[in-house]
Amino acid sequence: MKMTHKQRIEKALEFDEIDRVPYSLWMHFPNRDRHPRRLAELSLANQKRYDLDFIKFMPYGMYSTIDFGMDIDVFEGFNVPPVGHAPIISKVEDCDNISYVPGTRGEYAIVLEAQRILFEMMDECIPFVQTVFSPMTTAAKMCGSPSKLMQFVSEDSFRVHRMLEIITETTMEFAKASVDGGADGLFFATQVSSADYMDIATHRTFVEKYDREILNSVKDRTWFNILHIHGKNIFLQEIQDYPVQALNWHDRDEGPSLNEVRTYSAKTLVGGLSWGSILLHKTNEEIVADIHEAASYNEGKGFILGPGCVIDPTTPEEKLDLIYDAILKTTR
Repeated sequence: MKMTHKQRIEKALEFDEIDRVPYSLWMHFPNRDRHPRRLAELSLANQKRYDLDFIKFMPYGMYSTIDFGMDIDVFEGFNVPPVGHAPIISKVEDCDNISYVPGTRGEYAIVLEAQRILFEMMDECIPFVQTVFSPMTTAAKMCGSPSKLMQFVSEDSFRVHRMLEIITETTMEFAKASVDGGADGLFFATQVSSADYMDIATHRTFVEKYDREILNSVKDRTWFNILHIHGKNIFLQEIQDYPVQALNWHDRDEGPSLNEVRTYSAKTLVGGLSWGSILLHKTNEEIVADIHEAASYNEGKGFILGPGCVIDPTTPEEKLDLIYDAILKTTR
């Protein structure tokens, strides 16, 4: 019997049998994603076009920094996401300039309004996860890079902690509001959980401490939280007790592999596809081979197919259709 999208995700989280491999795809919509209705329309159209089993909401990547004072540079067309114009924290003393902003106003309100419109437009209960950035990730964006932020940690950890407390309060308010608005969970993204930037003791103090505050604030009201760890040399094994149901990382491209992570993780794994320009430049045969390999992994239990991170917005529709066609062939 054919399952609903929600049933597929629920079964994947339960490590149960499913009629086909559940999956989703996500990409940015540059120069269209800051308009609430347009973001909602594009998100729902994407879900319907490719029969996605859950919606990973895609507000633009700098949204969590704007109300703290960041300016952005935008580019012509619909292919290049905005970037920070200049760091607002260029020396450690600038951490003192960061003050609390409500997580339900300003740029956060735009994202919440887009979510509201999307739910209003839905004619089926599609699982929905809201993108929320870890406080340390938001801080790194305001500093210009994770490496710069880590320099400030070494110079004056007290100032950095005080800034992170403020960012955490705002982020938590936004996360709670998103769940109040119907989100089934968070796509909680960290771009600093890597040995390239810090050791595990520093991670526990400056990253995990604040991540847990946010995730714990919604864990009893959500059932589908995904932790996304971005980058190489990530602390994936070390964060297995985060209060989330699923994990997503660059498994196909930077590793570790799905099989390796399954040796120590009891969580549902989301992956199997390359991301960004890597997926864009793979041949059709390579993509289909990746899907077939991932679909057979662990007999399809405890697994959701998805990219390691965002798909390049210039990816041709034909390539995305190819992914969907390959998914249909996993039907049991």
